[in-house]
Amino acid sequence: MNGKERVLKTLQFEPVDRTPWVPYAGVQTANLIGVDAETYLKSADNIVKGIMKAYEMYQPDGLPIVFDVQMEAEALGCVLKWAKDNPPAVDVHVLEHKELSELKLPTERDGRYPIALEAARRLVAELGDKVALYALICGPFTLALHLKGTALFSDMIKRHEKVDELLAFCLQVCKDLSGMYAATGVDIIAVVDPMTSQIAPKQFERFVKPVTTELNRYVKSLGLKVTSFCCGNATKNIELMCQTETNGIAFDENVSLAYAKDIATKYKVSYGGNLPLTTVMMFGSPLENVEEARKEIEIGQGVGYILSPGCDIPFDTPINNLVAISNFINGKASSLELLESEQQFHDEDEPVFDDVEIKPGQVFIEIVTLDSEGCPPCQYMCESVKKVLPRYEGRLTWRESLVKTRAGIKRMATLGVKNLPAMLINNEVVFDNIIPSDSELIAAIEKRIG
Repeated sequence: MNGKERVLKTLQFEPVDRTPWVPYAGVQTANLIGVDAETYLKSADNIVKGIMKAYEMYQPDGLPIVFDVQMEAEALGCVLKWAKDNPPAVDVHVLEHKELSELKLPTERDGRYPIALEAARRLVAELGDKVALYALICGPFTLALHLKGTALFSDMIKRHEKVDELLAFCLQVCKDLSGMYAATGVDIIAVVDPMTSQIAPKQFERFVKPVTTELNRYVKSLGLKVTSFCCGNATKNIELMCQTETNGIAFDENVSLAYAKDIATKYKVSYGGNLPLTTVMMFGSPLENVEEARKEIEIGQGVGYILSPGCDIPFDTPINNLVAISNFINGKASSLELLESEQQFHDEDEPVFDDVEIKPGQVFIEIVTLDSEGCPPCQYMCESVKKVLPRYEGRLTWRESLVKTRAGIKRMATLGVKNLPAMLINNEVVFDNIIPSDSELIAAIEKRIG
């Protein structure tokens, strides 16, 4: 049984010879070939070169082609902010200055679609008979936020018909791109909708479930498997995700693997996760990564389980950590010297997150994130604060505390933060993995500003 067969059988909820291994190597593969994220994502040659290198080094059963959930938004007119070690973030939301009726559905010639589709065709030719190739698309709800910005949350309270209209448009964008990818010969469409972790189950059922179910049915009609990716604490919506006729769900370390396994097994849906991205994969030793993989397999093993990271692997994740997991999965011995080696991090170069004195009549907001440059829920949590900032000029200060450093992880533990992203107001967790609407955030600030 080769990697492709192993993944596809697992997504059919059939037994396989061992747990499949699917590293979500997105811009981390840019690091493998010595280029930055922007250079990588703007070149089909670089994408192919990076994925081929990841195949060689990580011995995976499946691989994503391009992990960039901003590509559709860019093709629709959103302005992106590029980074050297992250996928881009949406900087200007097109529906802030245009009407939905003015937007045209992207074609194979728009934005970076030609780059992604060319890379897919070439990788299918090179690897299509060996590993399962995942084509990632931005899910309808996250795409709606990219286009509209955080105003979407207010619309979900007051203007349901506007949200329905926007989601119907986003659904068509998703269907069209799925069809384009299907023509390249990929095996799986991964619907990456991270912002669904930020809404309550009743909102998921009302707005997300109908369009996602229709999208999943459409992908299956193309002869492909479909999976649903969601980072953040999606625990409250895991069962609803399994009810969207998906073949599989994927989640990060904020979700209990044992809990997800029980729910997914009930629906005969594959489940993938949830190697911790920072505390283990970035800052652990190779031996610690092997032990974490062993632990996850012990919990998750059985029909339907796929070992994978919690999300897109960060750019600077040590290559030896991924190689060690790969060797363990594939039954290959690694040298004790490699497994026991420690990663070299320079604490003196890291930011220090000191406590901030709270003065009367002042408010301090701290947002603990993975990284707002590459994590949509983190980005929109920060945007919610920026939006109300002018209202409190001189009275409100804020900062983002990233957990992609040892200092950030220490800060997260000190504050008692359990989920990402989290917003603290005057050192109190107020919005835990839920992005507030304008009115909710203003009310929370007013309560504490005196």
